[in-house]
Amino acid sequence: MLPPLLLLGLSGCAVTGKTSAKPNTAAATTVSAPASSPAADDNFDYVPEQKVNDPLHGFNRTMFKFNDGLTTYVFRPVAKGYVKVVPRPARTGIKNFFDNVKFPVRFVGALLQGKFVRCAQETGKFVVNTTVGVGGLIRVSDHVSGLDSVPAEDIGQALGVWGIPAGPYLVLPVFGSTDLRDLVGFAGDTVAHPISWYAVGIVDERFISEAAKYSLTGLAGVNDLPETVEEYDEMKASAVDPYIATRDGYLSYRAAAVKQ
Repeated sequence: MLPPLLLLGLSGCAVTGKTSAKPNTAAATTVSAPASSPAADDNFDYVPEQKVNDPLHGFNRTMFKFNDGLTTYVFRPVAKGYVKVVPRPARTGIKNFFDNVKFPVRFVGALLQGKFVRCAQETGKFVVNTTVGVGGLIRVSDHVSGLDSVPAEDIGQALGVWGIPAGPYLVLPVFGSTDLRDLVGFAGDTVAHPISWYAVGIVDERFISEAAKYSLTGLAGVNDLPETVEEYDEMKASAVDPYIATRDGYLSYRAAAVKQ
């Protein structure tokens, strides 16, 4: 599994505005757009209203509570310790590196939607960041016109564009917010991610060992923890019902990603 998405799902999205939403076990209630997007690189001018499909409301709340405890007693202490040991410039470089490595996921997601211009842009970003950006440690593409604001694509978005419905909302232990369509798309993203190529036989073990794969996966996840926990804490402090805020924000964000 891919740590960045895992952690994004765990924290949901950072909804900084107050919400008056109350728990609702109905499978179809109207949701308004979140106050902020969880992805800093994406700029959505319009986030459509969504119908909530949450038939597993009770189970989802239980899993949300479990993940909240995991964040409080495990992830937050780890994040604080990591910040003390690894300076911000190093954390930024590591984040940039793993974002660059994720190029095949974004490329395949765009290709499946027939967005050939975006495929070319993603390729340009990868080439520029890998060469001039020292293996992706520096996001040189942020300063190149045409490459500085390319929305990220994934296979879950492609499935949405094909007309496949999102299905029921789910909260998974550890992995957090998703829906049935994104869960299938996430499996495809995992196969497309270079770190997983060893597991599926694309890359021989002579190039990357099992231990190296898990070490890289762990590093990517831990490096994202400080920012993710901070966003989660902001959302939790400002929301009347953190579960509703996380659910509505996730569904609205993903719907906007499909329509972009």
